[in-house]
Amino acid sequence: MPSENPETCKDKLLYFSPSEKHFSYFTDSLIYICDHNSEGSMGIIVNRSTNIKTIDLFNSLKLKAVSDLSQQNLLLGGPVNPDAVFVLHGKPLKWDSTVKVTEEIALTTSGDILESIASGDGPLNYLIALGYSGWNPKQLDEELAENVWIQSPADYDIIFNTPAKDQVDALSKKVGFDLRMVSPDFGNA
Repeated sequence: MPSENPETCKDKLLYFSPSEKHFSYFTDSLIYICDHNSEGSMGIIVNRSTNIKTIDLFNSLKLKAVSDLSQQNLLLGGPVNPDAVFVLHGKPLKWDSTVKVTEEIALTTSGDILESIASGDGPLNYLIALGYSGWNPKQLDEELAENVWIQSPADYDIIFNTPAKDQVDALSKKVGFDLRMVSPDFGNA
């Protein structure tokens, strides 16, 4: 079993510090970290909606949704494996391919969770994303040391109950400053 970093980012929200010098794939991204250990790190961007309708995914899988889906559009979870479906969700945490992040949040990649969501038996709170965000061993630690990311404790309500477009503002309000105004760049006054 991989050793967990004592300064782990697991179960935290990371916000990419905008740089005035460089645009990044992660600019204005809020990422929930699902794992952070000696083998690397992985998370899901929770605030980047795509134009792909969730119902279209279900239809392509021949799954009939018995009621309205709480998530209208799929998320872009990150640049790694963008053809794969990842479901970040609350309880229950019982599906075939589920990795429990905390006692309240898990990440599932098996189709049975999509079948359960379609039939109305899935978790009440879920985010369906295409792809994930990943880091090699120690890569995220180095980026944190360079002030590339702003860390915050995870907030279940922001992750699951706040519209993607409003999540950065909601987290900014919670931490007491505008995350978009922080820069890793420095200069002279």
